[in-house]
Amino acid sequence: MKKLLLIATGGTIASKYTEKGLSPQISAKELLSYVPAAGDFCEIDAIQPFSLDSTNIGAPQWLALAALIEKSYISYDGFVICHGTDTMAYTAAALSYLIQNSPKPIVVTGAQKPIDLAITDARANLLDSLRFASHDRAHGVNIVFGGSVIAGTRAKKERSKSYNAFSSINFPYIAVIQE
Repeated sequence: MKKLLLIATGGTIASKYTEKGLSPQISAKELLSYVPAAGDFCEIDAIQPFSLDSTNIGAPQWLALAALIEKSYISYDGFVICHGTDTMAYTAAALSYLIQNSPKPIVVTGAQKPIDLAITDARANLLDSLRFASHDRAHGVNIVFGGSVIAGTRAKKERSKSYNAFSSINFPYIAVIQE
């Protein structure tokens, strides 16, 4: 059984509705409680280095994530980062260059709707990400979203409301997650 580190950074996937709109409030451990089936195929530790709307994530957070992964690299078989969708492609690209040719998977995922809603893509995206990160052939930095696996340097958010928000630009999908 693979041992994974879930790194929660905020974003819509971890948000709740407040008087002022969506706000990241769901912890890393709470996120895992929504995908109990993951315990059937992997062991997961969870950490939350920060909790931000992804519009507030940039170079300082990319460096912090890379340092966190580097520090934890030997202890885990893979990493799943829960992230907001607005800057997810930028984070995946930055991590692809900061952590080049990783033999271990570093998966970035998120959702268009919070994980605690009855109708959401969050649970499927998180479970798919954990499944992909547990696969023996998974490696490098990728985005898992809407059932697709996209190379970290090729992802682009093209739709802001659709569950298949991301496309792979000028490069084939790495994989498609099915059943």
